[in-house]
Amino acid sequence: MPERPPDSSRARLGVASLPCETCGRVTSHRILRWDRSGQVPGGGWSGVARCQECRGTHPFREATPSEVEVSLIVSEGGRSTHQRIRLPRYRRVQVGSGIPGASGELRIRRLDDRAGATVRAAVSDELSVIWATPHGPRLVPVSIVEAARTRSAPWSAPPDSEVGVGDVLSLDGGSVEVVGVRARGRTWKRPGDRFPADEVQRVYARRASPPAGSSDWRRVRFRPSSPTSARSRASRSRSGPGRSTARTVPRVRNAAGGAAVHRVSPS
Repeated sequence: MPERPPDSSRARLGVASLPCETCGRVTSHRILRWDRSGQVPGGGWSGVARCQECRGTHPFREATPSEVEVSLIVSEGGRSTHQRIRLPRYRRVQVGSGIPGASGELRIRRLDDRAGATVRAAVSDELSVIWATPHGPRLVPVSIVEAARTRSAPWSAPPDSEVGVGDVLSLDGGSVEVVGVRARGRTWKRPGDRFPADEVQRVYARRASPPAGSSDWRRVRFRPSSPTSARSRASRSRSGPGRSTARTVPRVRNAAGGAAVHRVSPS
């Protein structure tokens, strides 16, 4: 199908795949002239083209197709599938809506135009790739910081829900506070940063206390790594016994300030 000619009076030459009257099959043609006065009813173009195989020149008349083909990438958890779909021509689509002509099980999460830029809305003729996810509960991984350790747990995000920094989520029988959200290629940590759950790759949260009835946080007492460290004279905590030493008899000085002498107890 030849591309639509430019609005300039001097239409640029182009190349298109057209049925050749001489070869009897679809071959590559060089567009020699666009006939603006002979538009096909309902949309389309006509003109003169030359077959690049047999070199035969003939008029052509092509109607504009009613559908366009775009790539569809469906992400579900850590797996993505790719396929080609056909959309009604000139149909407007936008992020957050369903895919025209498809079932309501998918929601559009991202649109890429033919220049490779990400857009929020566009007509089907301008699109190259549609990114979508299933419309339903989605498992989002949550990294939970508990005291000195971090563990991961899945969070079932309801359809059309949002998550943001500062939110409180019910997880594993307790509550956690969201301190970070991984979305759109970066991690967001400022209060008020919110995103649809379908756009979130990971949530970072902190638990103020362990769940009821659990022993996730245990106090561990470490023993010295060697006998030498056990006999160290370094400062100890007040709860420690310290290092015991033998008591000695105090020394006294004479009145003249001479050498110290030991006090001797009378026998």
